[in-house]
Amino acid sequence: MARPRMKLGEWGNVATTPQLLADDGKYRAAPAGTRKADRWRARAKVRDMDGIVRDVERYGSTKVEARRLLEEALRERVTPVTKGAITPATTFSELAAEWEEELQGDESRSPNTKAVYSSILRRYITGSPSDPKSRGPLAGWTVRELNVAAINRALQDINKEGGPAVAKTARTVLSGILGLAVRNGAIPANPVREVDRIKRKGAPKRKGTARDTTRAFTEEERAAVLTFMDTDEHALAHDLGDLMAFLAGTGARLGEACALRWSRVSLDTGRATARIDATLVRVPGEGVSIQEGTKTKRHVSDSSPRVVQLPEWLADRLRVRRDTMKHAGPDDVVFPSPGGKLRDPSNTTKTIRRMLDRAGFEWATSHTFRRTAATLMDQRGLTAREIAGQLGHASPSITTDVYMDRRPSTTRAAEVL
Repeated sequence: MARPRMKLGEWGNVATTPQLLADDGKYRAAPAGTRKADRWRARAKVRDMDGIVRDVERYGSTKVEARRLLEEALRERVTPVTKGAITPATTFSELAAEWEEELQGDESRSPNTKAVYSSILRRYITGSPSDPKSRGPLAGWTVRELNVAAINRALQDINKEGGPAVAKTARTVLSGILGLAVRNGAIPANPVREVDRIKRKGAPKRKGTARDTTRAFTEEERAAVLTFMDTDEHALAHDLGDLMAFLAGTGARLGEACALRWSRVSLDTGRATARIDATLVRVPGEGVSIQEGTKTKRHVSDSSPRVVQLPEWLADRLRVRRDTMKHAGPDDVVFPSPGGKLRDPSNTTKTIRRMLDRAGFEWATSHTFRRTAATLMDQRGLTAREIAGQLGHASPSITTDVYMDRRPSTTRAAEVL
């Protein structure tokens, strides 16, 4: 009867052999009946995780010591692999470097996403390779040592230092890194999935009123904001009036609006339209650039780029802007910075927040215009599919679940109930 096959990671019986040191300096098995050996050898066959059966042996000054050393080696054994492969003995820093290399080669990720993930990785998780003093909390751990408790502690520290937004991004990065280990068979499951939720407690608090990402402007509030942007000296200095009007009149994302070029705008034939087919990104070492393709096009479907019709009031503003604009810069963008260059997305977001604070809308952000557009279209009876097409959503469910304002219902709901 054939001997049953060993399971992966299982080893067979341990054989111990006394050895004597020969005159040629090599150890050989001692003759039967030898009372004292120069050393003992313990040997066993093990079926490694790649399915191959190999001999493993260890030596000791006594039979007991040799057996103990062998059993320890078998328990901690890592399947022999080629250089660069990911195993339980791979350090977290090595694993993170492998993951980042894959990240940079992933064409489905935008340059902005890659830059953010790499920045979080170096600043909060592994530290910078060029600065030994910046070692991260998990840098020296091996893959087999990483557990839920260790990752939990690291994320709590990141939350305290950088805030919940940074901690949530760090969790995404960690999940990607450990997911690579799972796919390579180094660990059976991703421990990041079991860590605690990121809490706001302990995170640095923003001065002033917290931003409300679930709220939309009323029509009166939207009009007040646009009037403020057209009259406030600071908003005028940053040339925000027309940009805010475009966000309000189209529901476009800020990056899409800042990347809009005059060649994509039609104002003189038929109904005025704008083709939204790009966004602005900041690439480390290169600066701000226009990236062809919108968020939806890059990540979800072919529903974008999209052509949106412009309200007549917005078309009038753009005609005046086109005819009076001193410079559109080398990129021919509709909304360049006051210096004629591409707007930095991050800096523009911060500037808009400051202007909204000055206008008395401390809770709002540039994205509030997008939510407001969805809400107003919903209130006017447009279908979710029509609204999704205007906003560039691949699925109407994203529009209804995320962007439509959930304030108390209208009188129609009261009449039905």
